[in-house]
Order: sequence, then C-alpha cells, then structure tokens
Amino acid sequence: MWFQQDGCPAHSARNVTEFLNRKFGDCWIGRSGSNKWPARSPDLTSLDFYLWGKLKAEVYREKPTTKFDMQERIRRACSVIDTNEICQAVSSVLQRFRLCIHVQDRHFEHL
Repeated sequence: MWFQQDGCPAHSARNVTEFLNRKFGDCWIGRSGSNKWPARSPDLTSLDFYLWGKLKAEVYREKPTTKFDMQERIRRACSVIDTNEICQAVSSVLQRFRLCIHVQDRHFEHL
C-alpha cells in the first residue's frame, strides 16, 4: 500500500517524515520523501479532480446558515454520491498518469 500526502508544508516536518518512513518505508509520496510529489498532482488524484468539487457544489448549492446546517449538508452530499461515479474517477487514474507524462508535467485539464 502507498500513502500520498498533499503538498502542505507542515507535512514536511521532520517528525512527520520520520513517522511516514517508519510506517510506510519507501512507499509514500510527499514533498520531503524519496518519492517526490509529482508536478500538477491535483490532476492525478481522484479526490482532487472529482470528489471535492462535486461535494463542494452540492454543499454550497445554497448558503449554509449554521455550523450544524453545514455538517448536515456535508453528510447528505456524501450519502448521495453515486458509487459508479467514484469507481469511474478512480479507474481513470492510470489514464491521467499517462496524460501527465505525455504533456511533460504541464497542466492538462483543458485537454
């Protein structure tokens, strides 16, 4: 199993990288590990290119009024996501990797 971090600078702290090295060995991707975070990586992760945008659109369809309202909107949005859509997004990852290599790490959402 591989672990992939986001690019948050705090996740590059020594204690974090030491923990990841102990937990995952050489099987993690991040800014400070031996497997560097790839250029344009948001294009490569299902959560970034699919899920967060879909959830955000659903949650903010109308402006939340309270903290509880926001929590309920998030729960509802998560509960109605179509499993087939998630499977499609996940299965497209290899195609996205190939496209990233093809465009030599440039942004490719427009393609």
